[in-house]
Amino acid sequence: MAKASDGRRLAMVERQVQEVIARSLSRDFKEEFPHMVTVSRVSMPADLKTAKVYISVLAPGEDEAALKEEATKILQRRWAKEIQDEINHELRLRFCPKLTFYPDESLEKILKVEGLLNDLRKKENRGHE
Repeated sequence: MAKASDGRRLAMVERQVQEVIARSLSRDFKEEFPHMVTVSRVSMPADLKTAKVYISVLAPGEDEAALKEEATKILQRRWAKEIQDEINHELRLRFCPKLTFYPDESLEKILKVEGLLNDLRKKENRGHE
């Protein structure tokens, strides 16, 4: 049976891992990738052996979806091991989580839902006129 504190510990470790990755990206990654890359969230299972790292790219006026895909590939191929080593050094966990990078699609989904709701409101308002 899991302890209630396990959830708090998991959330704390996810936050710490996110901070280490964010520092690493801002310090080392910007030379290779000119756009601003942020860590949206980190999701880990209770055993803390793996971490899903969701990233966003801020590049107004450009194809952010394509840039997210590119940044994700670069991070996974060239930087994941180095960042894992940094996490291991800074956090000293029993197991260093294996990082897997994913583009964060949550903002796009939110905007799509908002657009659909706005369309429904407009149709509803037209029906009441």
